[in-house]
Amino acid sequence: MGTKRLKRINFEWNPNLAYAIGLIATDGYVSKDKRHVVLTSSDHDQLITFRECLNKTNKISINPPSSISKKTSYRIQIGDIVFLEWLNKIGLKNRKSLTIGSIKIPDKYIRDFLRGHLDGDGHVQSYVDKYNTYKNPNYIYNRLFIFFLSGSKRHIIWIRRKILKLIKINGSFQEIKSKTQLGNNNMYSIKYSTKEAAKLANWMYYHPQVPCLKRKRVKLLNFLK
Repeated sequence: MGTKRLKRINFEWNPNLAYAIGLIATDGYVSKDKRHVVLTSSDHDQLITFRECLNKTNKISINPPSSISKKTSYRIQIGDIVFLEWLNKIGLKNRKSLTIGSIKIPDKYIRDFLRGHLDGDGHVQSYVDKYNTYKNPNYIYNRLFIFFLSGSKRHIIWIRRKILKLIKINGSFQEIKSKTQLGNNNMYSIKYSTKEAAKLANWMYYHPQVPCLKRKRVKLLNFLK
């Protein structure tokens, strides 16, 4: 009996593929044998969405807790040499965490890529600011912050420049001292605050059916309402 052939990825850019690439650029990695791409997440639904975006059926398994994290997470591994070669060409290579730079992706799909990036390593924060109510009871403000994070300064600067080019918001660059699995390495972030964050959110979540992590989308939509 012959070996079943793997279903190949359609490499023509589309919103689903761009979203999946955003996840790989953050929570994913290329295996040492350079024959598999692996994605881990504490959100099982995120891996289901990732698998669907790549039109795959690979098994999702439990990733055992480690010394780094006691939280249960999930893992999917996709073996596709053609896909791995393509990832390498667009800028995603083995051991990318600290070396990743720009990604060769059409501007048309940057917002889908960024949505995946946000769902991977990004962070959304919203709260009601009552700090100055002692001066005036009406000084109550809704605050929203969107953060993109990376261990690579080149990559985070590339993201900032792309967003500035496409929707004319600048954000603020931050360098963060961090201890990671790879040792003591700085993390880098771009923070978008309230008005800029709202503009960014509306741009990224441009349709009700775009692939995304639902809890982050709900948080953003609750603020925008």
